[in-house]
Amino acid sequence: MSTEVVTQQVPSHKKKKEFALFKTWKRLIKNKMAIVGLVIIAFQLFMALAAPVIVGVDPNKQNLELSELPIGTEGHWLGTDNYGRDIWSRIVYGARISLLVGIGAVSLGLVGGVVLGLLSGYYRRLDGIIMRFVDLMFAFPGILLAMLIIAILGTSLVNVVIAISIWSIPTCARIVRGSVLSIKKQEYIIAMRSLGASDLRIMVRHVLPNCMAPIIVFATMRMATAILSTASLSFLGLGAQPPTPEWGAMIAAGQEYMWTSPHMIVIPGIAIMLVVFAFNVVGDALRDALDQGMSLDK
Repeated sequence: MSTEVVTQQVPSHKKKKEFALFKTWKRLIKNKMAIVGLVIIAFQLFMALAAPVIVGVDPNKQNLELSELPIGTEGHWLGTDNYGRDIWSRIVYGARISLLVGIGAVSLGLVGGVVLGLLSGYYRRLDGIIMRFVDLMFAFPGILLAMLIIAILGTSLVNVVIAISIWSIPTCARIVRGSVLSIKKQEYIIAMRSLGASDLRIMVRHVLPNCMAPIIVFATMRMATAILSTASLSFLGLGAQPPTPEWGAMIAAGQEYMWTSPHMIVIPGIAIMLVVFAFNVVGDALRDALDQGMSLDK
């Protein structure tokens, strides 16, 4: 087989993958629940980006004369908390925090997991060492591992991002490794090796792009876990610290007033539930769409 023939096959293979992704998107938007999830995610993104425009009230501004106002109060349609802070403004700014922490944690986790997964799947000599390290990380329950890391580093949102990202690495590494083991046996990978392409070039330009489908599904569903974990750690006092308008911290602050002002914990609880539901639904729908596409290709 000549060099010209092989180089012509690789672009055609890429075009086929691009067409498959387009078909996957069409199958995804046919799922009604996925549409609902995408709308919720889009609304959270809108709130995060346009928070100063949506609300004209400082989320940390206190007014004890307006404390614990109920839902529907004029000027505070979601009520106020025990310090008289507007709950709607705190929910909107909390969306920004949840999204930033989720994206940061998942992104860092993907970097570590993808690198370990690529090396483990491509090099047999490294496979045993890396996978034993991954097994060691799996031995710790995720939330306990995150709490241990925060206990060492200190309580802050930055450390929450680091803790959740480290927790995400082993699962991502397993997923990527499984894909690499299958992809590296394909004919076009063998052809690239025969042409003298370096291992780095093959992994970055040919193996990694073909691992993107499971990585995207993992990242989408991991966003739900990251947001829920952030809220859980903040509720325990290990994440966002007062007066930061973070949803989990809002629930922790409102638990003492759950009988007199239940909206202080119900509203941020609903916000967490909707966002986690949205990312999980979209992740499930995306996985089904990709699986359906693979079955059709066969």
